Amino acid sequence: MRATYLASVAMVLVLAGCGGGGKVAAPTDGILSQDMETGRDAVDLGRLSVAEGQYRAAGVRALARDDVAAIGDAGYNLAVVQLDENRPQDALTTIASTRAALSVRGAQSDDTGLDLVQAGALYRLDRFDEAANSATSAARASDPAIVEKAQLLSGIIADARGDRGTLDKVAAYFTQLPKTAAWSWLADAQEITARRLLADGGNAQTAYQDAMQAVAARQTHVEYRDMARGLSVAARAAGQAGNASQAAALYLRASQSAQKEGDTQNADAWRKLAGTLNMPDPFASPANDSTTQPKAAVTATGAVTQK
Repeated sequence: MRATYLASVAMVLVLAGCGGGGKVAAPTDGILSQDMETGRDAVDLGRLSVAEGQYRAAGVRALARDDVAAIGDAGYNLAVVQLDENRPQDALTTIASTRAALSVRGAQSDDTGLDLVQAGALYRLDRFDEAANSATSAARASDPAIVEKAQLLSGIIADARGDRGTLDKVAAYFTQLPKTAAWSWLADAQEITARRLLADGGNAQTAYQDAMQAVAARQTHVEYRDMARGLSVAARAAGQAGNASQAAALYLRASQSAQKEGDTQNADAWRKLAGTLNMPDPFASPANDSTTQPKAAVTATGAVTQK
């Protein structure tokens, strides 16, 4: 089983199948399969704490089975969920433990998926140099979906580091994508195009349009974390175009969306860039109403994929 990173998050699941004319399927561990399936269902519903428990249970079963592939899949999925719960350090711990568990069993499998999640976690911790190295490793994957997300992350990291050379290489990769590529890949390409324009001091209005087209696609497909990041790129473009009020409004929108998705780190950063602490929220629970129970924020999976 192998999955690819999205987004946030929903994650696109790719399952390897077997069988054929007259062949009898090999026996499987029904409990392990059910734990993994329930974890995926919980992710789809934004119930990340439930998903975390299910992937831990799947991992326990995988260890009992001494199943290298299942250990890798459960460890990967658990790390993805922890990253989406804004716990990058926990994700790194899970990745390290998963690598160790695979190593002791002499695993020779491709672990570029782990490299991708590791890059995302390191980026969240502002460890940009290490994140860039992990993203480069992930970009060597045989799975084109992992390669694409590794390229996107490489571009985002390069933009944050002021690494124009890498950003140019990533932009060249996305330029070569066919027009028939998956919608998410094309949205990623638009974001990278906008970032490169802004880094090069190019046409800010064009960068704004590219960023907002990516925002619209991600909103349609319920990729809210990626959408919020796109709004922040559009805000940056508006600022470079000299429209300070539009930039502030876009940063505020990005911040509020991120906050509702549980991404407090980016929410705080974008709120500061908006220059205000006041975010209009008609759905907030009354502070003095003890009978009103606050609603749990729904967290989307966003940028890494599930196995």
